[in-house]
Amino acid sequence: MVQKVRELSAEEFGAFEEKCPYGSFYQSVEQGNLMLKEGHKATYMGLVDGDKIIVAGLLVGMKIHFGYRFDIYGGPLFMPGSETKANLSAFVEAVEEYVRNQNGMFLRLIPNLPVKTYNDAGELTASHFETLPALFKELGYDYQDYHAAGYDEATHVTHYEYKKDVRDMTEQTLEKSFDKKTRYNIKKAKEFGVKLRDISFDELPEFKKDTAMTAERLHFPDKSLDYYQNVYREFGDKIRFVVAEIDSNEYIDSYQQKIKSTDDKIAALKAKNKGYEQNKIDDLERQKANHQKKIDVAKDLQKRYPAKFNVAGAMFVIQPQEIDYVFSYTNEEFKTFKGPFMLQDAMMKAAVDQKIPTYNFLGVAGLFDGSDGVFEFKQGFNGYTDEMIGEFSKVLIPWRYKLLNAIKTVLGRSKRF
Repeated sequence: MVQKVRELSAEEFGAFEEKCPYGSFYQSVEQGNLMLKEGHKATYMGLVDGDKIIVAGLLVGMKIHFGYRFDIYGGPLFMPGSETKANLSAFVEAVEEYVRNQNGMFLRLIPNLPVKTYNDAGELTASHFETLPALFKELGYDYQDYHAAGYDEATHVTHYEYKKDVRDMTEQTLEKSFDKKTRYNIKKAKEFGVKLRDISFDELPEFKKDTAMTAERLHFPDKSLDYYQNVYREFGDKIRFVVAEIDSNEYIDSYQQKIKSTDDKIAALKAKNKGYEQNKIDDLERQKANHQKKIDVAKDLQKRYPAKFNVAGAMFVIQPQEIDYVFSYTNEEFKTFKGPFMLQDAMMKAAVDQKIPTYNFLGVAGLFDGSDGVFEFKQGFNGYTDEMIGEFSKVLIPWRYKLLNAIKTVLGRSKRF
């Protein structure tokens, strides 16, 4: 049959994306609807062989001066084995023609593909898609891996992503796969009484306040409340906003019960009136003192916060290929309660239960020398790091693009599109 590139319906593209191993929420129908709601252009394009789609992408047009910039963000998507020069050439040539007809000056492709995989010691364990950059270059595209582009020029796609393969795992083998410290922190969170719940749409403003505080503390950009609200509406059951909480009254009561139990043990030992029991008594007294310290801390927090402490929270996107840990926060005053560990444990178990093969923690710095605290946290779950391929770009209306950048230079703005 003759291959051709054509616009796809949302239903056609959605069915393809969900079956494609390289699919992601960035290349989903829900993301396309979100882009339209935010005022951008959104079109689904596909290389079709008969009734079979082999390459496709969600094409998003964003307004700039004198035209549009178009991105296939997280794509194009290839069915395994279809990453050939002929297929790529047919697809991008048709996309370029469409973009020009839409007054698009610039096209950028950012595939959701890894080029290298590293273990937690930073050792290279695998290489992938090594010929793809050369294929794009033959088609006239400028290539920047993320080392060359830098974070400011690499859009929102993360340079390095930390992932865990959870296929063929059970909940029991999953938890055993975590390192000792992580298992301990999950256990402590459960002992503290940390509970998880999905929040309602009406609670998103509070979620936004918490993410904004974390973003300010860690110096990274946060999303707007409108974004969180639009995502909540568009993604439906593919999105979860989950918070970790502690009921301070229940927490205090549990430690008061522990103190009572400890007092009973001490009284029983003293009743024996044997000197060699003193070491046991001293140890129990230390336990009792630690329980009291936890009660004192909780009572102090109660003076400043509601009865339920919001320890941590996160937004997760659920795809057939993976669950993504996207935006999150941790309340610094409550970090001792280990809420983020509970969140990760629960969502990885959700991936196992739903037979989703990969849990994606998303961004890490790609530093394996102990200087990246985010990596250290994620590393405790024993996964691997993928270095993503980077971005491919092409100017489609050169004279207008040069004019625009000349104007920007005169105005003193150095950044190019």
